[in-house]
Amino acid sequence: MKVSRFQKILSYFYEIPIEKTQSKYSGNLEVSLHRGEWKLSTTHAIYSFGKHYTSYRIAFEKLNIEDFDIKNVLILGIGLGSVVRLLDHQKSIKSIVAIDIDPIVIQLAKKYWPDISSKIKTTFYSVDALQWLKKNQKAQKFDLIISDIFIDIETPENVANQEYLSLLSPILNENGILIYSRLNYKDYNKEENQKFEKTFFNVFPSSFIIPAQYNKMYIHRK
Repeated sequence: MKVSRFQKILSYFYEIPIEKTQSKYSGNLEVSLHRGEWKLSTTHAIYSFGKHYTSYRIAFEKLNIEDFDIKNVLILGIGLGSVVRLLDHQKSIKSIVAIDIDPIVIQLAKKYWPDISSKIKTTFYSVDALQWLKKNQKAQKFDLIISDIFIDIETPENVANQEYLSLLSPILNENGILIYSRLNYKDYNKEENQKFEKTFFNVFPSSFIIPAQYNKMYIHRK
């Protein structure tokens, strides 16, 4: 999706609405141009915001992600491809697998996906992440796995349990990195995260956490 220079400049002063649609999973979805980047929002949450997607920008900076030799990327919960936008300096990337249960999000992602990935083989699947992982166990491994799955402001339980996490480990390459994002904003988020951490550290004992504004980023390096 192309944008004029005038629109891009104007977006630094005003958020420009581009299109609105409805999803059975997330309800209201709106694409806008804001501060020079595509932004995908629900009523209560931001799914994607290009290079302004703060949680991953902070995590990548803390990890010095440019030092990793990343060839294959798996993104579970794709938004409009903010993670890809933030990896635009990573010239080693050869392929991206993008998973989202919401076919409406998939449609929008294909329309607004970052141009920088035009030379990267990108495959989209509209499917439940857990079910895809069960089928993929012997098919493909990845150097970077991103788990950024939300339905509005909630992380679905079926991607927050031991079964889901245990399916991620075998498909992570040696020297690969897993990043799992969770909201850490309201009191109930923090209570849920305390429970989740027991499960996460049980599956990935050597993992650690990067605080990222309103999120916690759970990191495992293989």
